[in-house]
Amino acid sequence: MLKELFKGSQAKLYHAGNLAHAERENLHIPNAFIRDIEDENEAARWHFMEDENSVMLFLDAVVEDSDVPTKGAYHTESVSFLVQQSEQRVLLFTRPSMDFLADELVASVADFDADVTPMELLAEVLLVLYQDYETALNHLDSLRRDFQQMFYHKTRGFGGDLDAIWTVMNALLYIDSSLEDNSDVLKSLAKEFKVSKGTTAYRSVTNRLAIEAEQAHKMADLLSSVVNNISDSYSARNDRNLNWIMQILTVYSVVLTIPTIITGFYGQNVKYLPFAMQNNGWLITIIMTAILMAIATYWFWRHGYFDK
Repeated sequence: MLKELFKGSQAKLYHAGNLAHAERENLHIPNAFIRDIEDENEAARWHFMEDENSVMLFLDAVVEDSDVPTKGAYHTESVSFLVQQSEQRVLLFTRPSMDFLADELVASVADFDADVTPMELLAEVLLVLYQDYETALNHLDSLRRDFQQMFYHKTRGFGGDLDAIWTVMNALLYIDSSLEDNSDVLKSLAKEFKVSKGTTAYRSVTNRLAIEAEQAHKMADLLSSVVNNISDSYSARNDRNLNWIMQILTVYSVVLTIPTIITGFYGQNVKYLPFAMQNNGWLITIIMTAILMAIATYWFWRHGYFDK
């Protein structure tokens, strides 16, 4: 299937998916390239085929995980481009999970310059790809603010919150790593074509792309650091709450040992224990137990064992 997304005076953009063998032959697509586009984890890279005056480009695009129950689940997949400059054609290759990118391009092509060259058109498409990164990062930043609000207002019951935080942390790992790989590839590509094949318009759009890529990378780094700090704070508070609970249980176990000791002595039927032969001896032992428990409790309180 070959779908035209944009038609300019100097370049056309097509979405290619599930191409038949005859279509591949007509489009002069290398077989090695076809094998690579099927791999969603293909490494970000570019290659210039001088004989065919074409550029192969692999980059990572962000994809939302709709099957994950917690919010903020994203991963990245490889998306492929083939820029055939002689044919004035840019081909976008996606797998079914990435078809939404073609839909986004249909909504964006109205803003493209009709006189763009193939390389300029590629840069415009990549700007749309980075808008997806920006959207994902803004969503994750919104979740980060929610986590902070929950942290400020809650003192217990963090299990569900931590699950959501870990989902966001995993998403940021994917995004941050992919942005770094993409940045290296785009810098290399821009450097090569600025020197030998670039135009003023191309340099302008690649500068915009570089700015967007740098902003996304910095935002991902910052978000990753902040969310990691929030996760550490949640874990520290959970540990503190658990330590306090264990501390209180220890105090209660010591205090409740006192009645056990006293009743254990008086339950041995030893004849000459103090107050054992008096009619109100049971009341005296109860008072004695209460006093000793109160003393032990006061001692623990004075030494900060009830402080959270």
